[in-house]
Amino acid sequence: MKKISWITPECFIDVDLPVIKYLRKSFDIRLILVLPAKGIDNEKYVQSFLGDYSGVDIYYVYLQGRARSLSSILSYNKIINLAKDFLPDLYYISLMGMPYALPLYKLRLPIKKCIVPCHNVSTPKGATNEKLAEVYKNWWLKTFKNIQVFSQSQYKILTNLHRNKNVLMAHLMIKDYGNPTIACPQDGIVRFLFFGNVVRYKRLDLLLEAVNILHDRGFSNFKLIIAGNCKTWELYSGLIKHKNLVETRIERIPNEDVANLFAQSHYFVMPYQDVAQSGAITVAFRYNVPTIVSDIAQFKEFVIDGKTSLCFKSQNAKSLADTMQYAIEHHEGIHDFLCKNQRELVAEKFANDAIVNMYIAYFEQVIHGK
Repeated sequence: MKKISWITPECFIDVDLPVIKYLRKSFDIRLILVLPAKGIDNEKYVQSFLGDYSGVDIYYVYLQGRARSLSSILSYNKIINLAKDFLPDLYYISLMGMPYALPLYKLRLPIKKCIVPCHNVSTPKGATNEKLAEVYKNWWLKTFKNIQVFSQSQYKILTNLHRNKNVLMAHLMIKDYGNPTIACPQDGIVRFLFFGNVVRYKRLDLLLEAVNILHDRGFSNFKLIIAGNCKTWELYSGLIKHKNLVETRIERIPNEDVANLFAQSHYFVMPYQDVAQSGAITVAFRYNVPTIVSDIAQFKEFVIDGKTSLCFKSQNAKSLADTMQYAIEHHEGIHDFLCKNQRELVAEKFANDAIVNMYIAYFEQVIHGK
């Protein structure tokens, strides 16, 4: 079989593993996982996901120090050595490694045999290190010819900017964190979940304002669960005026806890003002949790308002409160309806075999230089 060296950072493990799980039947894969020196037990998650590792040769590389430290160059050279020593037919590189990895890739790897994903062709406004990320992303896109994107909206942006690129558009595969061990409590409380890293463009502040509006309207039979890491929690904690309505878990959520977080929630709320595409929404798909999303264009290929999801006017706390109120007041009538339609949407647009076959055809094309 043809061989692939696959380089993945911690932030994309849950994106790449579902694909690798299927692709290992068609390719021999060396998976190089690039992890922080301290953090959650990713090795345990990989083992639980890939089982006996058959068809996958796994290496764990732990980075020491900050990404901007010159010492990281040694780590990136080690990663490249591991990739090259496998003598692969193809390199799949999810690790952008800002700022030093890209010049090393250019120097040491055959660019024509490299495929790189670009999760944010358009950098979300309010993203961490937004200006620097935009500069590095542009350099990334100019360097590589074979690029993968994960949504039609990002595909259109990329092909308009760079008409000479060989682009694969394949949706993110459904993220799977195993089966939950709990069920949603049947106590008359409607539970809304906000999950993932808290950054400005995700507009948690808007959601907290909506909670306060609902309280002022007299609603108390609901709860907001906030679960995710946040480096600027002080910007949000002061917005929580009614602590009985908000449950917080401000940390990097271990992989083994994700399934239960979704299982105990009725609706997954995404009040984003901007996004390229969302991996988190595929977690909601996996656990059949209906979504409440802003009406930005990027969500339109993933949800159908009133059928699989409930939408509200972007950047409008009152509209979000109105939508949440509708979910609370009509919960018994709409929840099962939304769940059923969401299952049908996922079966139609996110079938594993269809997505994997797109990868295989694209990889073969790049390997054979067509």
